[in-house]
Amino acid sequence: MLKYLMALFVSFLLGVHVIAAPAKPSPELAKRIIDQEFSQSLMFFKPYDLPVEFERTHKSMVKKLDKWVKLGLVSKSKTRFLSEKMMYGSLREVSVGGFKYELNKDSPWVSEKGVFYGKPAVLDIFEISAPSHVNSDYFSEVYFSWYATDIPDWVPKIDLKERKHRQIKRAVESKNRPFEKRLYLIYRDNKWMLWDEKGKQSLF
Repeated sequence: MLKYLMALFVSFLLGVHVIAAPAKPSPELAKRIIDQEFSQSLMFFKPYDLPVEFERTHKSMVKKLDKWVKLGLVSKSKTRFLSEKMMYGSLREVSVGGFKYELNKDSPWVSEKGVFYGKPAVLDIFEISAPSHVNSDYFSEVYFSWYATDIPDWVPKIDLKERKHRQIKRAVESKNRPFEKRLYLIYRDNKWMLWDEKGKQSLF
């Protein structure tokens, strides 16, 4: 106690302000902060690089994209476009018939980012570090798990075994096999909040 008082007195004489370390954030507070920050970080998926055009003869791709059309998430229209074809021993641009696929903006699950497939929610808080003083701020590291919630009803209708859909499959499994992450909280304006320095923190 005596050493602390002397250090405080010396700091006062030197004109240095001593800021007491804040209390470590509770698991409930950490969960609330992270949930509030990421609850609007909706998760989106793009089935292929849309918009895209394919010739009618490209049946494998037409078949794959038609599945998304049936779900109402992708729109399909007839089109004609120029394509290079080997004719008379040389490549020439010719007009070909095909289909144009785009995200169906009329669907409630679709935005310019892609097709919505869930949003994150904190599951468990495993560990919270004691506040560390760095420069003029205090930081606390939170180690936690999270899963995808609000998964829409179109998700079970696609083939989750297909490699291209692995991120959706992982989201579906996340309630039983949650994601794990470490993020930092920073103490500012007399309260804890998510550290957002240069966008370095995300769930992925």
